[in-house]
Amino acid sequence: MVSFCYLLLAAVSWQIDALEFYAYFVGENLPTTRNFSYFDDIFSAGVTELVFVGFTVSADTTITRTFSNENELLLARQAADAHATRVSFVLQSIPFINGGPTAFSKFYASANNMVEKYKFDGINFDWEFPRNVDEWNKYRDLMKGTKENVKKSGRNVDVSVAIGNSYALYKSVGLCGVVDKCLWMGYDNCGDPRGHSNIHWVKNMVNEWKNVEGLPSAKFALGVPLYGENGAGTQINYFQLVEMGADPKGNGSFKGYFFDSQPILQEKIDLCNNESLGGLMAWQLGSDLSPEDTRSLIYGIKQKLKPGL
Repeated sequence: MVSFCYLLLAAVSWQIDALEFYAYFVGENLPTTRNFSYFDDIFSAGVTELVFVGFTVSADTTITRTFSNENELLLARQAADAHATRVSFVLQSIPFINGGPTAFSKFYASANNMVEKYKFDGINFDWEFPRNVDEWNKYRDLMKGTKENVKKSGRNVDVSVAIGNSYALYKSVGLCGVVDKCLWMGYDNCGDPRGHSNIHWVKNMVNEWKNVEGLPSAKFALGVPLYGENGAGTQINYFQLVEMGADPKGNGSFKGYFFDSQPILQEKIDLCNNESLGGLMAWQLGSDLSPEDTRSLIYGIKQKLKPGL
């Protein structure tokens, strides 16, 4: 009986440890500069890939850093190395999508240069507006080519893509088959009287992915918000809600705003594990309190991903 309980505990622990956790970081306009300790705390909370927002790609495929604090990139890299985790960057538009093989090859070269400069482990694609199926197919091919042609120290980089609710389209073009993870934006259910990221809608969308479209659970990372939103679509930082009096352990509703409180986030992590999903994603860390603050959402996530630490 003791041996059985041990094996069961080990299996549960492995499942939790295996959950990938992608977290976006928007560093601009934050009240304080983030130091090594901040990034160390982020990775200690269970983040496996920190995705930096603040890079653009031009029509001629040149990738440029617009993120102003280069030192934060370097500190994040040091912290990631200490935890054997990853740092990546996101691209939110692809202006050369119709440029053909020559443009794609130039992009791979530009991406390799950026990966080499900052020792990135991956690239996240968050272009949400291809205009037609042809552009979706090209977008898929670009990510496939990125996976094959962009390398860090001889190893293919991690490639992920942010997705919405068009599951049938993604399935038809084979979008998620060419990437490591599809990061579902589970916080864009605007206008729902139960909130933009309510658990009922999230469960329905997970069911649609798995059981309606038959898409692979292991490729699906469930996205959660680190901010609040009201019925009109106005957003507010989570740390501001707490300053106003919102309860971190409450029901996720405060003065007309909906947000994922610590218990709601923990319920979503249970959903990820129970449905054998491939990961978790959070948008975005700058909206949260500091990770060592016991009221922060990242702290609440850590209690579930890294219990006892």
